[in-house]
Amino acid sequence: MTPAASLFDLLRLARMAALRGLGPFDAALCAATGNRDLPPLWLRRHAGSVADYEGAARGMDSWIGRLELVRPGDLALDVGCGAGAMATALGRRIGPNGHYVGVDVHQPSIAWAARHFSGDGRFRFELAQVASPYGSHRGPSSRHYRLPLGDGAAQFVLAKSLFTHLLEEEAAAYLAEFRRVLDPGRAVVVSAFLFAPGSRSDRGLSRWFRHPEAGSPVRWRFRHRPQAAVAYERSRFVSLVESAGLRVHQVHQGFFPGEDEHPHGQDIVLLG
Repeated sequence: MTPAASLFDLLRLARMAALRGLGPFDAALCAATGNRDLPPLWLRRHAGSVADYEGAARGMDSWIGRLELVRPGDLALDVGCGAGAMATALGRRIGPNGHYVGVDVHQPSIAWAARHFSGDGRFRFELAQVASPYGSHRGPSSRHYRLPLGDGAAQFVLAKSLFTHLLEEEAAAYLAEFRRVLDPGRAVVVSAFLFAPGSRSDRGLSRWFRHPEAGSPVRWRFRHRPQAAVAYERSRFVSLVESAGLRVHQVHQGFFPGEDEHPHGQDIVLLG
């Protein structure tokens, strides 16, 4: 491990410790405002920006609803589910006879979600026991991971903020698994940072994703922590999708290129 990587880990641990210390105050605030489905503050931060935790989930749910991608009675698979940010929303859409399966590499998030939703038999949370910088398990690579569903079992697959933490081989493996578990004719929704070389999106995104160098089809934000934030050239991502036996049906642009110094959100991609 390089000195820069070690410092990155130390800073991350210090942040988590501080957020854990604020836990009782946050729990009291959630109880007072009726937000009882919110996980602890440090688990929300593990999934990304605390300020965006609820808004990002609402935005994704709204997009799924507009396209009517989830139906009552469906089995919805949520890969990279964290502490279940999308579970309540998808639970409303699958209705009383549907099922939800959430998968993540982060054991504390899975444990919290399993406890929180334990009273509802529609929900199941599974720890993906693969090697990952975001999990404690040191098992096989995710390139060899098999999702906990049979072939064609899922009517809807969601991967929100998963591909922003996967490099090419891992991304290809997950896409192949999505194709395996997907009921033919149904939908997969993923979010990712995508760019097109020479476009405004490329110029804007390059300020954030600088490594390994401009012109690379896959880039990341932090030199010593590639999986902290990954961006794909759009044609390369489409190639990975098609190699897995899926097709891109629609892209909703979330990163508004060149307008300011900060990304507004990930692109949402509809696959089938």
